Amino acid sequence: MPRYFVYDKEDGRVVHVHETYDVTSGTTLPCTQEEVLAVLDEGLEKERLGILQSEFEPDAGSGALRVDLTTQNVMAAGVPDK
Repeated sequence: MPRYFVYDKEDGRVVHVHETYDVTSGTTLPCTQEEVLAVLDEGLEKERLGILQSEFEPDAGSGALRVDLTTQNVMAAGVPDK
């Protein structure tokens, strides 16, 4: 299940999580970087953003997410990388 995490390349803060579903099969479909960027809020500075494809699935109620800029792992904000 590809999931795309759009994050600020300076601080790792995730600003958008994107998935595309095929309702017929119930599967998640891959997307291009352009498709992910096309659905973002126009107020975001797209040149500051990175996109990370990951299978990471946030726990319900995990709150804010971030990308560790060194390891490129997604995690709940405030949780140290393992």
